Amino acid sequence: MTDYSEEQRNELEALESIYPDSFTVLSEKPTTFTITVTSEAGENDETVQTTLKFTYREKYPDETPLYEIVSQENLDDNDVTDIIKLLEQDLFNLRDQ
Repeated sequence: MTDYSEEQRNELEALESIYPDSFTVLSEKPTTFTITVTSEAGENDETVQTTLKFTYREKYPDETPLYEIVSQENLDDNDVTDIIKLLEQDLFNLRDQ
């Protein structure tokens, strides 16, 4: 029998160590957190930034998490669409492993 709560806690600890300055837990029931990703400065010292919000379903990792882009800077609609497509593809691939 899978202990989903323990697996989720372990993953949160791993994510916090990978993203120490951009990872924020919003709630524990259900497990909800954000990760803010910022690009290196490009032309004209402009950066691109997005904040992704994830909510674990009760049986995560057997069920894919809910996710959304909650904020963005210097991204056009096509970039947002591409990010969503990548998330869907990556989460689908992880679930099948």
